[in-house]
Amino acid sequence: MTPPTFIFDVGGVLIRHDNGLLLDRLAAYCADPIEARPRLADGTHDQIVGTGRLDIAGLHLRLIEDYGFSARYDAFLAIWSSHFSEEPAMEPIIRVLAARYRTVFFSNTNAAHWAHVTAHYPVLAHGHHAYLSHELGLTKPAPDSFRRVLELEGCRAEDAIFIDDRAENVDAAMALGFDGILFTDTARFRAALGEREILLDL
Repeated sequence: MTPPTFIFDVGGVLIRHDNGLLLDRLAAYCADPIEARPRLADGTHDQIVGTGRLDIAGLHLRLIEDYGFSARYDAFLAIWSSHFSEEPAMEPIIRVLAARYRTVFFSNTNAAHWAHVTAHYPVLAHGHHAYLSHELGLTKPAPDSFRRVLELEGCRAEDAIFIDDRAENVDAAMALGFDGILFTDTARFRAALGEREILLDL
C-alpha cells in the first residue's frame, strides 16, 4: 500500500486567520470606511491577488485610487498581514506527520502573506514543499490547481489526503479522487486521522 501524501491548506488549518478583521482594518484607512467595507472583499479576493495577476504593490495603489486609502506602503504591509495568529495544537501534529509521510502545503496566498507567515509561524518549517497560488497562477477550488499540484508532486489523487477548512475546496479535491478532510478543529482532525488508522502517539 502506497503511503499517503498529505496536502494541507495553510490559513484556517495550520494558522488562524480572520479575514473579516483584515477587511475592517483596511476599511479604517479608506476615505469612506462604511462605504468601502462591503466592497473590499471583491477587490482583494483570490482571483485578483491570489493568482499573482496583481502584486501587493499594485493592490496598494488600487486601494489608494479606488478607496482613498491613506496608509503608506510599509503601514499597509503591516495591516495586510495583521489578521494571522497561531494555531498551536497543529505544530506537533505536522511535525510528526512530516517525519513519517510526504507533507506539503497548498495555499491560496500572495507573496507578502507567505513571507510573513513563514517568518512568524514555525509550523510551516515542517513541510517538505509549498505550492502557492500566486506562483502557480491557479487558485483552489479550480480543478486545474489540484491537477497541477499532483503533477508537480508526481502523486496520484488516490494516494493523497487533502485537508482544508473550506468545504468547496475539499469537495473539488474529492471530485478528482483525493481523500479529503474538512478541517474544523484539531480534535476532529485527529479523529479523522484515526479513522484512517494514522495514529500520532502525541
